[in-house]
Amino acid sequence: MIFDQSEGNRVRSRPIMSGFPLARDATLASVLVIAVSAFISASTLVPHREIVDANTYPWSSIGKVNAKRDLCTGVVVGSNQFLTAAHCVYNKAAGRFVSAELIHFLLGYAKGEYRVHRVASRYTIPSTFEPANVTPLHDDWAILYISEPFPSEVRPLPLASETPAPGRAVKTGGYTAERAHMMTADQHCRIKDISSDRKLITHDCIVHHGDSGSPLLSADGDEGGLILGINVAGYSLLVELQDQSKKGGMTVSASSITEFLSSPTK
Repeated sequence: MIFDQSEGNRVRSRPIMSGFPLARDATLASVLVIAVSAFISASTLVPHREIVDANTYPWSSIGKVNAKRDLCTGVVVGSNQFLTAAHCVYNKAAGRFVSAELIHFLLGYAKGEYRVHRVASRYTIPSTFEPANVTPLHDDWAILYISEPFPSEVRPLPLASETPAPGRAVKTGGYTAERAHMMTADQHCRIKDISSDRKLITHDCIVHHGDSGSPLLSADGDEGGLILGINVAGYSLLVELQDQSKKGGMTVSASSITEFLSSPTK
């Protein structure tokens, strides 16, 4: 079952299967959702993440998501679709999901300027997503639709149809709180573990507040724009304050999202 925000009801699709715990815990001893409230500021920069050109592929297809008071990251996956984390469109303080028309998406954003601006017209999330406690994590994704398609020069990034194996080289980029007005990326990391149901991925990329919804990309040659998953959790704030270079994040595998998009009843 899938929940469609624009209709306020549930529409049938292929079921999103329930997952199981990671085969080995301890990869992330302390995790939390990595959206960032707009009022949070930080003077320190994230070590080992470099500034990247938000107008150069594949970073040009990744943008800043503004919804309610939280800031997240999103990625273009179709001519009129972008992807982010489901918790990014939920107002926890109000106890309800954000109206689609309040969700803004900016491509090429840097220091207050941007190349493309779109506003969501509707969005779809798994009906099994539980925003109160953000579990199960493998359901923490949202596909947002826009009425005005992206310009033709914007290249949607492809979604992987299979969950990758541990050890694969990956990279990720987004708008962290520490550098909220510039896109930064960690391009030198690897997948560490896969959940037993193959719907969650842990990796050693540096992800921080604001990276929610950012894509985990393949770093293998010509597949540099292939989305392997969507970042939904990272180390806790306490760990970040103690060691800003602490690595590790949790990602929803793109395979579930690919299954939904290929469904004729989505």
